[in-house]
Amino acid sequence: MSVAKRGDGRFVVKFKDEEGRWRQRSFRPDQEEEARQFDADCQYDKVENSRLTLLEAVLVYLKNTEHAEHTVGMYEFIVCGHDRKNGEHREGPAEFLANKFVDTLTRRDLENVREKCRNDGISIASINLYVGKIKAALSWCVEQDLLHENPWGKYRQLPGAKNKPRTGTLEDFHKLFPVLPPWLQWAAKTAIALCLRPGVSELFRLEWSAFDWKSRAVNVYMPKVDNTKIVFPPEEYLQEAWVRYQDDAQNGQSLVCRSRKGGSVNKGLYQTAWRRACRKAKVSMSMYALRHIAASEMLSRGVDIAAIAAQLGHKDITTTGSFYTHALASSQRRAASALSACTTLVQIGAGNDT
Repeated sequence: MSVAKRGDGRFVVKFKDEEGRWRQRSFRPDQEEEARQFDADCQYDKVENSRLTLLEAVLVYLKNTEHAEHTVGMYEFIVCGHDRKNGEHREGPAEFLANKFVDTLTRRDLENVREKCRNDGISIASINLYVGKIKAALSWCVEQDLLHENPWGKYRQLPGAKNKPRTGTLEDFHKLFPVLPPWLQWAAKTAIALCLRPGVSELFRLEWSAFDWKSRAVNVYMPKVDNTKIVFPPEEYLQEAWVRYQDDAQNGQSLVCRSRKGGSVNKGLYQTAWRRACRKAKVSMSMYALRHIAASEMLSRGVDIAAIAAQLGHKDITTTGSFYTHALASSQRRAASALSACTTLVQIGAGNDT
């Protein structure tokens, strides 16, 4: 993360001098190798268990955990800002705190981060996202005994930015599926069967090595939460997957979902194909709705919410409930039927008493 490429092609390395102050050194566009070597020489192999600055805490977190490229870029923007192509520097939301020791961070510092974001026109949802990223890094440092506590851990998100259910129903998907290109049809099946987040970091990076054919389970790494889940797909999906796996093994293909030409899929490729199919089918839904459709169908069929949380990869079932309570209408109707039967029994009992 400490090596950044500027808009003019030059590489910038952030490092600490002998007095502990943060500096940066610039390298020409053709000196990327030199820049990375300089950065490696400046890395801190031994991190003290106290007095970590915010920037150091984030660096250690990113160095020891796996994240998608866009997530690393987000962290870089939060604590280091961003250099525009015209040479101007856009200050990150928490860049003014980068050199402050974590154990001295206060509630006021948190509010200053939020206030800066508001002044920059950043939405409440994005403010919560940025603060959440910082909290995640600090919580990891606490887990690793690098910090005594997370100074912002007990403070909640700003109100007014609750997660809303993604639009899209199973009926919409039935209309959409026939007009999807074959490669995206298989990706959609995989997203639903494995309850994946449809995107480059989770769905389109999934490899066949994640499949345990003996136990009929799939081990999925989820970069968004830096955790791994074990999911049990439907048997019909596994049968089709087994045929595809055998063909791909012979051809040396490791990715489960690929493009029409057999290559890796980027965000622009799948989003363009998905939107084109939506227009053709005259439906409006994002590809992410597939994960919510999977959860909604399990809920509507009476599956235990703890099992659904495990399939989705949620650590806490309250997360599952807060996201998918909108899918419980059919379950509530079944509950109403039960109450109706109960009411009838009460009436019969009352009649017998008279």
